Amino acid sequence: MENRQLLFFLIALFLLLPNSAFLFSAGLEINYPTLSSGSHIDALTNLPEYMRYVFDFAMFVGFFSVFLSLVWAGVLWIMSPAKASFLAEAKDRIMGAFSGLLLLVLLYLIVVTINPQLAFFNRTGINQDEIGRDDSRAPGVYFFVGRGCPFRAENPYVKMTSIPDFGEINNRINSVYIQQKNISFISVLFDSENFYGRCQYIDPNRGCSNVAPFAGSASIYNFNYGYSGLGVIFYRKAFFDDEGGYYMVKDNQIKGKILILDLRTMDYRDPRSGECTVPEKERDCTSWDNQGNCLTRKCPSVYRNLTSIELKGNYFVLLVYYDEKNDTPAGPWSFCQAFPTKDDVNRDGPVQIKWENVNNVGMTPNFALIIPVTQK
Repeated sequence: MENRQLLFFLIALFLLLPNSAFLFSAGLEINYPTLSSGSHIDALTNLPEYMRYVFDFAMFVGFFSVFLSLVWAGVLWIMSPAKASFLAEAKDRIMGAFSGLLLLVLLYLIVVTINPQLAFFNRTGINQDEIGRDDSRAPGVYFFVGRGCPFRAENPYVKMTSIPDFGEINNRINSVYIQQKNISFISVLFDSENFYGRCQYIDPNRGCSNVAPFAGSASIYNFNYGYSGLGVIFYRKAFFDDEGGYYMVKDNQIKGKILILDLRTMDYRDPRSGECTVPEKERDCTSWDNQGNCLTRKCPSVYRNLTSIELKGNYFVLLVYYDEKNDTPAGPWSFCQAFPTKDDVNRDGPVQIKWENVNNVGMTPNFALIIPVTQK
């Protein structure tokens, strides 16, 4: 009976989670605890992130239940000399626990395969315990022509600020090492000058990272664990035109972590009220009458309808086209654009996204990373 109930629960979870990507953003009115994995939701969390939280929580409950079942089976086994039926019950519990464990593992693999967003960009921030990994080295991002970060074999190219052009070592960098020392660095490699094209996020918690020799430029920023500003706003129209529709991400959603947004699951709604911010006549038509007049409309998606981004504070935004068939979560990823760019003189972020590069390669970004930094 218990095994059937567990199986029913797992099947229900399996059917629900892959479809969470199609749910629209909505506010939640309950405060939930932060999981040990770092997952956290609040009143501004959208439903896809909520479902990811539920998935993490369900996995925790499932594995913990297996553990408790094994402990109780051990107790029954020890007590079996007092009552013969305890031994049979203990064996049944052990078999059920291992069956449940197998189902949990299979469920995780299946769900992550169907919905890669659950595993994509497993980046939540920087491990502060890693800061000062080797105090003998100056802080910064070290770039090596050789693999394995060969400090003794060559003089690395080390920088603390973004590099728009690697010059003589273009397409020759094979490994990267990030040295933290009272400063937490993040870095993204790009295959073109001025921070766009094929890209790879360098995991600052890893130490030395071997990379394919493709980099032509690199963004380098200081990660911020505290308050960075008011947040980031995605606009449907150019020049921060909020009357054309907007989607706002507030700082408490970003603070101290790397926020990953699936643009395909976002539409232009106010995150608190859930109301569409796009004028009625400009919303996407979903059905027509015989004369071609629109009968019903829906709120436009942020995906393929993004024109400008306003950075209301110190944030680094990376628009990413992630090819789920060919790219790996660790990168490189097929195409990226970084903001702010060198053209953003006023440092408020791009008043209009220059999509020429995207249009030329035909890869519209489907993800956005927002990273809090200490300066732009």
